[in-house]
Amino acid sequence: AADSVKCSVRLSSVFYKCNESVVVYASGKGPGSGDKEGAKAGKGDGKGGGSGKLSLSFHPKEPGIYPCTVTLTSAMDTRIYQIEGTGTAPNTRAALNFHTQARRPITQDIPVTNPTDKDWTIKCVLTQKEGRNEFTGPREIVAKKRGASGQALVTTYPLQFSPEWVCDAAAHLALQNLSTNETYEYELRGVASEPNAEEHVTLRCEARQSTSHTFAVRNFSFNSAVMEVESDLLHISGESHVEVDARKTCDYVLTIQPLQAGQVTGNILFRDTQSGHFTWYTVEVITAPPQPQQKIELKCAVRDAIAVDINLVNPMDDVVVFDVSLTGEGLLGDSEFVLAPKESATYELVFSPLLPSRRKGTVVFVNDRVGEFWYDLDMIAEDAPAIDIPQMECELGRTRIHTETIENPSGQEVVLKHRSTNKINFKVLQQRIVLPPLDSVDVQFEYSPSTLGQKEQAQVVIEHPTVGQWVYNLTGIGLHPTEVKNVSVVAQVNRAVSNTISFRNPFLEATQATMMLECDEASRGAFTLLNKKPKLHVGPLGSVQIPYSFCPSSMAQVTANLVVTVTKPQGNLAWTYRLQGIAEAPTDSTVHIFTTRAREALDVLYPLTLIGLDLGPKERPSEVLTCRLDIPSQYQGIMTKCCDVKLSESPGGTQGDGQRVSLAVRFVPLRPFTCLCSLVVSKASGGRWRFDCRFEATEPDVDDTITIESPLNKPASVAFRLANHTPAYAEFDAFFDAESAYEFSVTPTNGVLEPQGSAGTTFLVTYTPVEYGKTVTGKLIIQTEEVYWSYAVRGVHPKYTAPVITKSRLQTHLSREVQSQMASAQAQRQKKNFLKQNIAQARQQAQ
Repeated sequence: AADSVKCSVRLSSVFYKCNESVVVYASGKGPGSGDKEGAKAGKGDGKGGGSGKLSLSFHPKEPGIYPCTVTLTSAMDTRIYQIEGTGTAPNTRAALNFHTQARRPITQDIPVTNPTDKDWTIKCVLTQKEGRNEFTGPREIVAKKRGASGQALVTTYPLQFSPEWVCDAAAHLALQNLSTNETYEYELRGVASEPNAEEHVTLRCEARQSTSHTFAVRNFSFNSAVMEVESDLLHISGESHVEVDARKTCDYVLTIQPLQAGQVTGNILFRDTQSGHFTWYTVEVITAPPQPQQKIELKCAVRDAIAVDINLVNPMDDVVVFDVSLTGEGLLGDSEFVLAPKESATYELVFSPLLPSRRKGTVVFVNDRVGEFWYDLDMIAEDAPAIDIPQMECELGRTRIHTETIENPSGQEVVLKHRSTNKINFKVLQQRIVLPPLDSVDVQFEYSPSTLGQKEQAQVVIEHPTVGQWVYNLTGIGLHPTEVKNVSVVAQVNRAVSNTISFRNPFLEATQATMMLECDEASRGAFTLLNKKPKLHVGPLGSVQIPYSFCPSSMAQVTANLVVTVTKPQGNLAWTYRLQGIAEAPTDSTVHIFTTRAREALDVLYPLTLIGLDLGPKERPSEVLTCRLDIPSQYQGIMTKCCDVKLSESPGGTQGDGQRVSLAVRFVPLRPFTCLCSLVVSKASGGRWRFDCRFEATEPDVDDTITIESPLNKPASVAFRLANHTPAYAEFDAFFDAESAYEFSVTPTNGVLEPQGSAGTTFLVTYTPVEYGKTVTGKLIIQTEEVYWSYAVRGVHPKYTAPVITKSRLQTHLSREVQSQMASAQAQRQKKNFLKQNIAQARQQAQ
């Protein structure tokens, strides 16, 4: 027989590992002594040695029992071994923290998983400090084996933390698995804060009325306790202490009588006087208003006012201040009302509505000590009565205007809309009526009659959703036309000018109008009607244009009457238009210039030639001629104050040329400006001359020179005062012109200039240089609507003065000792002969 047999090894479980083969030696054979069991595990190539022992390694994945079949196969036989390995878990340590409120237990379930086929018995050891029992749990549990499906079951250990009061407790829990000898350890910590409220209680009551509520007071201790009652609620009453038996509950009655309506939140607390432990409730008190003292009816028309007096009495010995709250549109009154001790007074409440309505309102008087009193208001706002406008009378074809003032009682700007029941005869002239806040505006009603002698009427409504509406009743009567309407027309001599007159048919039916021109001898031929037919057909309320021409033959004023006649059953109606023809001289193309410096006067007699002027032997130009300036609106104010133009006698009192007159011009501007305007010279008997003029005020010399000295990057300022030239305040602007250096600035840049005779307004001019160089300059301008001041500003640097050195700060002379050493060293350098020394050394070496 062979001395050894080689067997291959096969394992049925992946949790075990060994060599692929093993050699089994015959008895007494092998590399070892015969009394030893020898089979050293062979290597993977089958070349094994040693004893016949097989080494296995066990690698469990998790705690449990792992069976395995080991099969040894050789050429001679097969051997099978059944083995079973048990996997155990290492001891586990963990920490658990609990946080809750006193008397509120919480439970933590600790899971135990058993993947085996046998139940585990778990022994639970809970270790706490002596006298402490906050943590509780069963002493033993059974972890069920895995189910029929092979899935591991989970058994939980219920660990409860139930603190009686505020604490910070520590404990140790050990779960010992008696089946596997495993131990799971847990370090426990439990923190308990103050207890939560037992309940949230809502109390509903009425102001100044008593309401009671019963609270359950519980004693959690094992001894009887005296509970002290605390609360932050106002106006409550009840026992200050209550006694409760051990582990029992008793009732506590709390009475509350609030003085004011509203909603407040507070709490009531019952504290053990011995241990300090307490229970408490949150309390919400919802107080309804008390019954009203009185019901008051307020009736008033919109935009009107009604007042009512409310009598109040102070029964206390101290001053009482009531806070007054008004609810309702249109109520006005003081927000506070003060009563002296034992005083009785009346509070005035005003009701002034803006819109018609019927609503409820309240006025509430509140005091912390006296309580709350209120009055129920029935507010009735009626429509404002219509405003009757006095009857208007107007001629047919004309219009009549009536003005009414509307006030805005609100604090916001409103845009009013208007409508009329008779838009033919009555209308509002303003298309858009803007009513400023707390202000007034004038509204114009226009009446234009369409019948003769009959009463016409309309109702005009002006309204806005915020401020309500105004209703106006308008009436009017049409009269016979008697007023003559003047029409002016201007033309140059022997040059025809055409113009038109607008005629409006005031009636609601079509009519025939007849035109006729009435001229005297002087105006004959000057006016001509351009209509080919003397009659015109005019539609209802329609308008037609009646053309005419004017061509004066001399410098004279002529007049003519244009009469438009309409035949009616009541008789003929005639409208007369007086045509005033004004002859004007040909336009003078020359621009007459008047120039002077600002704040300097120009007085000059300026000659003018009035072409076509014909004066009688005894007529003087200053008596029969008048002159005026047509000034643009933007220069109207300044030109009126600084310019005066009038006709004057010729120099020396001579008449001279009959067409030449002298114009006395006085032009005293106070600020630079240029104004283009027209000079119109008129003759009383007719004739007009127009001249283009230019009044120019140039800049004056500077009023002063300001020199400011400042170092680099450091501001320096100069202040001066300036008053207005008149005893009145004036708005001003102060600035540097565009050519000034940017280093200059002035404050203030605008404001109000103090009047003449006062100290004046202070101006501060600042100069901040940023670089060296030449002197910088600027021009400061201060101007009002009428006056102009200018100042030349110069910015300079401080003059540099070189320092004068009187004594040297450094030692520039050598001491005698140093001089001696330097001389000795120099002498040595001069006596030393390097060439001679080198030759001598060379000779020595040669010998």
